[in-house]
Amino acid sequence: MAIYKRGKTWTVQISWYVTDLDFPNEKKKKYKTKGGFHTKAEAKKWEIEQLTAKNSNKPTNDNPIFVDYFWNWATTFRLPGASDATKRRYTSQTNILRKYFGPTKINNINRNDYQKFINRYGEDHSKITVKKLHGVIKACISDAYDEGIVPQNFTNRINLVWDDKKTRHIEYLSIAEIQKLIEVTKSSLYHIYTTPYMILTAIYTGMRLGEIMALQWDDIDENKQTININKSYDYISQKDKAPKNSSSKRTIYISESLIKILNELKQNGHKFIFAESNNKLPSNNAVNHALKNRMKKAGINKEGFHFHSLRHCHVAYLVAHHVDWYEISKRLGHSNIGITMDTYSYMIDEMKATQQKILAQALDSMDKPKNCI
Repeated sequence: MAIYKRGKTWTVQISWYVTDLDFPNEKKKKYKTKGGFHTKAEAKKWEIEQLTAKNSNKPTNDNPIFVDYFWNWATTFRLPGASDATKRRYTSQTNILRKYFGPTKINNINRNDYQKFINRYGEDHSKITVKKLHGVIKACISDAYDEGIVPQNFTNRINLVWDDKKTRHIEYLSIAEIQKLIEVTKSSLYHIYTTPYMILTAIYTGMRLGEIMALQWDDIDENKQTININKSYDYISQKDKAPKNSSSKRTIYISESLIKILNELKQNGHKFIFAESNNKLPSNNAVNHALKNRMKKAGINKEGFHFHSLRHCHVAYLVAHHVDWYEISKRLGHSNIGITMDTYSYMIDEMKATQQKILAQALDSMDKPKNCI
């Protein structure tokens, strides 16, 4: 603690220690400084208040309205430079908190209150929606704890609940269905219409739609047979944006056959590989419509299957061919393998069940005598 005079007013500085998130066994020092006190007695009074608050691990008298703090945190730390889609998502999340918590101040919320919120929100929302909202709120409150705004992180040790009926299981195709879809799509290739080429790119690479849209010719290295994924495309704003996260920037191997297919589009003469005759990229609706048409021709009926499902098909194909999950995670651009395993847990469980059935059949057959030659 320190009280000192600066010019004609007095200033107080307090300090405290918090757990270092990068090194949980270590502590890092945090500071809070307040000036403008007209007398030393006023400065001393504020210092005593902070000492009292520090003993409860809350070295501040600030107690903002929760939703106000969340929005200020979002606009300060998350939204600068973010895509329009990200801005809309944070606006929506702020409205969710405002609807539930109203004018409740942040220090009036405890772990029990927050769990009730998750229970209520999870009643009619999917697993992924609940996890995304909780993840953002947890990051916000972690910062509030580090700043001394809250005495404890009330988002820790929360039981996430969701509506299984609204939780969409991953849709993917069998190897035979993937090959049939490739065959049908290849049969309809014509360089003027680029949506079939986008479908094949998704199947062969597992790239996200925005990443495919953003591809330009200098992103492909034909000699090394690689694609450099370094940006995404926001169709609403009609402009490039940074990838989903830092790990989304990656270079992946592609087959020689895909390079040959994509080279057909060079005659279109556009900067973006998949731009059509109007020099614009196909919309989300256009690529999904093209996909449904080709699935119908291939005799594949999958309710809820959409363009992003092709990414899941790519994963299923790699897993079926015994590609390591770590390599799959890097290829998808996930920040860590845990995200990959969590995303595809349903697929993993299905494949485990299949393997267990095969194992059971193999073990059962051991007791059945066979004619020896």
